[in-house]
Amino acid sequence: METNESQRDPLSVKKAKISFLWHMHQPYYRDDLSDSIVMPWVFLHAIKDYYDMPWYIEKFPSIKATFNLVPSLLVQLKEYEDYNVNDRFLKTIKEDVIELERSQKLYLIEYLFFSNTEHMIKPFSRYYDLYLKKERFADLQEALLDFSDEEFLDLEVLFLLSWCGEYLRENNKIVKELIKKQRNYSQNDKIRLLESLSEFIKEIIPYYKKLQKSGQIEITTTPFNHPIAPLLFDIQNAKIANPYTSLPKYEGNLKEDALSQIDSAILLYEKLFEKKPTGFWPAEGSICYEFLEVLSQKGIKYACSDEEVLYKSGHFFKEDIYKNSELIFKNSKINLFFRDKTLSDLIGFTYSGWDSAHAVNDFLTRIDRINQSSDENLNINVILDGENAWEHYPKNAKEFFETLYGAIENSPFCETSLMKDVLKDEKISSNKLHEIMPGSWINANFDIWIGHKEKNRAWELIFETKAQYEKLKQKIDPHTNKMIQREFLIAESSDWFWWYGDDHHTDLASTFDLLFRTHLMNVYTLLNKKIPRFLLDPIVDEQKKAKDFFKKAKNYITPTIDGKIDNFFEWLGCGEIDLESELSSMNTDNFIIKKIYTGCDRKKCYLALIGDFSNLFEKSYIEVSISGRVYKLFISKNRKKIANSIEYATDEIMEISFDKKIVKNKEISLKLFKETQLLQLLPLYSKIEFNCLNEIKNNWYI
Repeated sequence: METNESQRDPLSVKKAKISFLWHMHQPYYRDDLSDSIVMPWVFLHAIKDYYDMPWYIEKFPSIKATFNLVPSLLVQLKEYEDYNVNDRFLKTIKEDVIELERSQKLYLIEYLFFSNTEHMIKPFSRYYDLYLKKERFADLQEALLDFSDEEFLDLEVLFLLSWCGEYLRENNKIVKELIKKQRNYSQNDKIRLLESLSEFIKEIIPYYKKLQKSGQIEITTTPFNHPIAPLLFDIQNAKIANPYTSLPKYEGNLKEDALSQIDSAILLYEKLFEKKPTGFWPAEGSICYEFLEVLSQKGIKYACSDEEVLYKSGHFFKEDIYKNSELIFKNSKINLFFRDKTLSDLIGFTYSGWDSAHAVNDFLTRIDRINQSSDENLNINVILDGENAWEHYPKNAKEFFETLYGAIENSPFCETSLMKDVLKDEKISSNKLHEIMPGSWINANFDIWIGHKEKNRAWELIFETKAQYEKLKQKIDPHTNKMIQREFLIAESSDWFWWYGDDHHTDLASTFDLLFRTHLMNVYTLLNKKIPRFLLDPIVDEQKKAKDFFKKAKNYITPTIDGKIDNFFEWLGCGEIDLESELSSMNTDNFIIKKIYTGCDRKKCYLALIGDFSNLFEKSYIEVSISGRVYKLFISKNRKKIANSIEYATDEIMEISFDKKIVKNKEISLKLFKETQLLQLLPLYSKIEFNCLNEIKNNWYI
């Protein structure tokens, strides 16, 4: 720590409060009409994250945190308590491998490598061997032909084990036994494991309920299906948040649906936790004045959003986010907590690449600086996704959290608090608000969910289907009306819009697209009407989306390693990684390296880092990690060599060449340092692999 703690008088030190909020969320993957769950992500995160996160906290009695459990997640967790749940993935993986048809194996193998390579696959040597075998083939169909039944069965079991969290690995007898076995699994092993995991899921909701009753955690909720509520109240809120946003064609509004999303969330919370919710984390921190007023009228005491929303509302000082803000309405009020973007994003996106002790020291140093910057008592809100970041940490972030919570317990200048308790703390300064701009936690606007032609088309399909329903709803019986309303609420989930457009990429984009349209098709089925053509046509341009983040190499290249693009043809046909598209939810304005070019010839592999190096010469270096072996490339205008294996040069860009023998079948990651400060991970979550021969074979063009 920068501060000399030994010189402090513990009795006189002002302690900052840290209010953690861990947001747990998955969209509704079930198609109610077919009674089938289409994707298994609730199950997988249930065995990895939903128990582990509060378990890390329970070990530290003085640590408190708020958990946001989205209703659409909770209802699916309840379904997974039944071993015979109708989940397509689980039903297929339960089958004996020798009985599987080729189409079933192909379906499974699309998921069976959806584990983080570094932290989930590599710790299992057999799993990593199967992964490397898969990587030798151009595509999964080709790889599948070379997998024996024995290998495929091992792959199934190891995939499930890789998703088991640290609690299960330490406490579940069957999980421990099968991890120790390593390979040569039987069908009985697999079924025993699946049965045990189903029993484990039954413990998750009661565990949260127990910890809330003990006072160590607090549970908040979200509008039921995680919609962007301000857009349901009035889609013009997108234009208010960003005047340059293009709106879809629409008639009417979805305000009644917004109210239904709120009411049904409160009802489910009361049913599961036997009390009324105190707080809401609106989906994606998306708020507007009318939405918040409705929450206040329903007895909700607080809601949360991002600091940038407060700034856009006329409060320009960072210290305002550490106050207890009250938004005042005519006949009610609601408290607002604004997340510290820097601290939250460091945990979500940066510290995974750091040693735990270094990361925690950095975090608490920043907390101490904030605390010392003011004479007032402060509340610092750290709010982020509670499940998706941890696979990028070793051991599901267990070491990080134990180090963090232990350090906070022993800290003389900070302590944790529940948000509901902050409301009662009269020492924390109050900040009175009379208006608030619409916005979300991403750039204080809604452009992630509206504005792109694909996103707008999805909105138009909702409005068009709603208009057809409004014409006929008076003739429909109450039960069918209720089922139709449910389909609309599911279709309004933010997640479908997240995957449309240029912002984010997933290999499952077409599956998400079809599931979204299926919910609207179900409306026509329930109306006993023919499904219109416009719902049958895919929205997503799959070819385009595959190019958004990573473009594969199409030609051999042999660039001159001089730090310049000497001519048009030097990197023509190279692969390209667009770092700004890898995770557009981050503010990428501070990214120094914007793109990475990749390529190869017969003997060497090449990287080019594209960005602004003007302030980096002689002070900075790139740390290159090749399957754990680390090389430091110091940034200067002199051409450099590391033995005969690596050559590099920096001028307008940075160009690097590798002998193929040191990178073949290896994963490469890069870190940019200035002096001792980590500036950027390259890429943020992914790894670079040189599969140039396969890429060029599959993408060759005239």
